[in-house]
Amino acid sequence: MKYYSVSEAFKILKDYKITSHQESVRRWLRNGTIKGIQPKNRKEGWLIKESNLHNFIHTRIPNNTQIKNDINGVNKETIRAEMWWELANKYIFEDFIEPKKKQVQHCIEHLRMSKDFEKYVWGRISDQKLGYRNPRIPYLLDAFFFEGKRVPLDDNYDILEEQILFALIELLRKERVSN
Repeated sequence: MKYYSVSEAFKILKDYKITSHQESVRRWLRNGTIKGIQPKNRKEGWLIKESNLHNFIHTRIPNNTQIKNDINGVNKETIRAEMWWELANKYIFEDFIEPKKKQVQHCIEHLRMSKDFEKYVWGRISDQKLGYRNPRIPYLLDAFFFEGKRVPLDDNYDILEEQILFALIELLRKERVSN
């Protein structure tokens, strides 16, 4: 039987985007949310049985996700996408960007695409007002929401707005080519 320390369990839970603080793991252990072996003294630290950690992960991910018995064998992207949709359906987003026409123009120029395509992209983005005066594109973790689709960010860029806009431009380019 394998046992995890608090720091090892934290790394696994962080990979699943269940928590971003090691203290949360300790609190869950103290209040019994995660079953663990209590330390005899502070130096030893908590130990968590692999099956107990696995059971806890089961309670924190969407019910319709099929999970393998091996924690390391879970398709993390599938779980992440399902959790993303669960939050998005409740309209819970991290934040949003308000793209400006000039930003779109710079991205299109950087990709050496036509002015006609720039107008097409800006027209599609302009429709995303979501009840506000200016267009808004909400994002959560590693993806954004556009016309009912979850679109992964383009991690080739450092700035969040660029990650969203370049991914969006590529999505619209592929849609236009396929039509």
